[in-house]
Parts: sequence; structure tokens; C-alpha cells
Amino acid sequence: METQTKQIKPQSQVKLNCDQVYNLWATEPYLIKLFDIRPEAEFKAAHIPGSENISQHNLIQAMDHLNQRLAIIIAPEEDEAALSQTLQGRQDYVFMSQCQRWVKENKPLAGEGLQSTILNFNQQKKKGATMKNDIIFHQLFEPESSTYTYIIADKKSKEAAIIDPVIETVDRDLKLINELGLKLMYVLDTHIHADHITGAGEIRKRTQAKTAVSHEANVDCVDIPLEDGQELLLGDKKIKVIATPGHTNTCMTYSFEGMIFTGDSLLVRSCGRTDFQQGSSEKLYESIQGKLYKLPEDTIVYPGHDYRGHTASTVGLEKKYNPRVGENKTRDEFKKIMSELKLANPKKIHEAVPANLACGRKVESRNLNPQLVDGIPEVSCETVFGKQEQVKAKKIKLIDVRNPDEFNNDLGHIHGAELVTLGPELSRFLEKGNRDDEIVFICRSGGRSAAATAESIRFGYKYTANMTGGMISWNEKRQPVERN
Repeated sequence: METQTKQIKPQSQVKLNCDQVYNLWATEPYLIKLFDIRPEAEFKAAHIPGSENISQHNLIQAMDHLNQRLAIIIAPEEDEAALSQTLQGRQDYVFMSQCQRWVKENKPLAGEGLQSTILNFNQQKKKGATMKNDIIFHQLFEPESSTYTYIIADKKSKEAAIIDPVIETVDRDLKLINELGLKLMYVLDTHIHADHITGAGEIRKRTQAKTAVSHEANVDCVDIPLEDGQELLLGDKKIKVIATPGHTNTCMTYSFEGMIFTGDSLLVRSCGRTDFQQGSSEKLYESIQGKLYKLPEDTIVYPGHDYRGHTASTVGLEKKYNPRVGENKTRDEFKKIMSELKLANPKKIHEAVPANLACGRKVESRNLNPQLVDGIPEVSCETVFGKQEQVKAKKIKLIDVRNPDEFNNDLGHIHGAELVTLGPELSRFLEKGNRDDEIVFICRSGGRSAAATAESIRFGYKYTANMTGGMISWNEKRQPVERN
């Protein structure tokens, strides 16, 4: 991780109050790790976003992997003396003894026991539709993927964040940031994108800004894994993080000064698709209806994309006019609409998703280099034949999706292939599998295996391909087959 860290060395048994923990959590979260050792039920009901629920038994082992970070331990005060004995000699932790004050002081919370994990926006007196004169805001556009990139900043401190940068426009974005005299603090992605490669890693390399994306993405190279309810500071202003899963399981909306940056969750008169990357129509409906539509109606909606010339909307307009997920649409109506979309996969999905899981660094397939045809990665039977050593070493999996009676018929099957029939059996296989596996799908002529490849991508697999022509082509090339 390319960060400039300073090591905090407290004396053991030092205690921090709510304000001290909040300031660290909001301004330099990469320097700390919050361990919450309360009972699991209490943690699930309400906890500080970004904290980890852990048992006392596992605490020592976890602290051995702090990598110069400061451990903040949230524990019942009566347990601190015993814990101090257990941790005797360590200088890398402090106790937070005022955890109960976190709630009283209206600090951000996440948890199942809360009505909402976002702050009570309805109590805010801000007028969302009026652009404030104490902030800086720019909306930028990348035409190939129709992606909007946003620059937001506090005018007084000049501290800034960039949202959803695209790798091809990094030079343009940094030039504008420099012209405005801004100090870039954060690079925020709304989710793991499938249609473009993020510029986050490149911008961090050039500016030392901290990258941030949902903790659900499990991106090792990110600086700040975000949780619902988290806050990031720009001067004396706050970026509030709202988890809005559904398009993918990693979707976050960022709220700043009467504006929300919704990524692909809520678009202008539309919403993101829900058919890949752990998408869920039910979750997206809850995210929009249960969270975003609870915000003041004059809150300005800035989407991650637009394909029809819209630049922005408001919560009130989307509630009234959004044909997919307006306020009068029922959950079942929305699920039916989404199930009938039948959209092609994004052109760059097989390239973009692996790269974005590596902070924008392109990751090539480890053994195969498939060609993208109508959004489906494909390899020839000659390529598969040439990779038999990798198949034997289990570096590549061959998955035959035909029916059992076809597996040993006249066409036979390829040595090392595993039979997993297309349908519920394949879905169960993909659900349980490793998303990093390199897989080639095979069928009779290439049709069913193309469908299997598309389904694997929807499940989040990064290195899958269809063998074009199937076993018919394999036999025409006189490649060896097996029949049991």
C-alpha cells in the first residue's frame, strides 16, 4: 500500500474519548484499527463503521498484524484491567472507554438494530437544490463509457475528493485539480466498475491521496475500506457514506452538502442493472426506496453514468418520474422490470473487473488470453489443446456443461474435463467456487458454454472463457477425446 504513515506509540492503558477516536477515524482511518470485543449480538445491533468484532481469544493474533497501526479496543470498562494484563508490554493499543457516548453524541453508526445507518438528513436545514458558495464542484465526462467523474472540495481548506475517476482521463482530472489549487485527500469509487477501469491507483501514485471503496469488495490495495455510515472530512465538511447495494454488492453512495453521488445505484430516470457481481433487485429496491428516497426531495442526484444527455436530477423528481423505481412501484413490479431487461454484458467487463479489484492495475489472465466476442471471452479449441499441461496441473479448469448422456456419446469429452450441467447444477457450482479460478466452459457447439461463461461473469468470476465450436470443433480438429 502506497501510503505515508506515521507510527502512533501510546503508553499502554491510555484511554481515548469519543471525540479523539472520531477525529482519528474521520481524518486518518488508515492509521488505526478498531477492535470491538463486545458480544456479537451487541455488535450487530450497533457499532462504529469500520470496526471488527473479535473475541478476546483472537485479539492477540489480530494485533500481531497491525503493521504499525494503532489498535483502538472497544470493550466493557470492567474488562479493561484483565485485558491490560493480557496485553502487558505492548505499546500499540489504547482503550476507548466512552463507547456509549458515541451514540449520545450522534456519531456515525452501522448495525441491524438501527432504523437507518445514515444520519438523520431530515433534520438538516440545508437546501439541496441551491449550490453553496463555500464548496467547489465540477462534473466531468468520459464519452466511451459515458461515465461521470466528480471533483468536490471545501473552498476554505481546499481539501478535495474525486469520485469515480477513469484511467483514460487521469491527466485531465489532475490538471484541473492543480489549476484549482486543491489538495486531493480521497479517491472514491462508488463500486467495482464493469464498464471502465478506475483511475484510483494511478491518482494515488501521483498525489498520495487515499483510495476508498466498499469493504465488501475485499480490495487489498485500497487505503480505506468503507462501511455504511462512515464519514470522511474535507475541511470542516463531511462526506457521508451510504451503502446502497443492489447493482453490485459493493455499491456506495456519497453525500456531500445537499448532493448525492449515486454511482450506478440510482440513475436519472433509471437505475443500475442487477444481473451480475452479486447484484440483487430486492437489495437495490431497498437501497433506493428505503434510503435514498428518505432524503429531502431537493437533494441533488448526480449519477455515475448517463446515456441520454441528463446531467443531474433530484430525489423528488426520481421518486415521481423514475419508470423503474418510482415511489409508487412495488417491490414485485421492480423485480419483474429488472428480470426482463436482458442486457448484454458491458464490453470491458472481463478486463475492468479484475483491474478494479487491483486499484486500476490491469491484470491479465494467468494462462489464457481470450478474445471478447459480443461481450463473451472466447478461446479456440486449439488454444485449449495447447494448455493440457496447465489443465493437468489444475491451473485451468475445464467444465463441460452438457447433459450426462452427452458427456460419453460419439463426441466424447476432453481429458480432465468435469461435467457440471448447465442450469441449477452449474449455478450451485459457481456460487460455491473461487472467483479467481481460470475456467474454460465446453458444450456441443459453443452455445450453452457461452451462456455458462456469461453466468460465471455475473457471479463475479474474473478468468473464464467459452471454447468456441465446442466438441464438434474439437472432433473436427481430430483432437483426442475420452469416452467412459
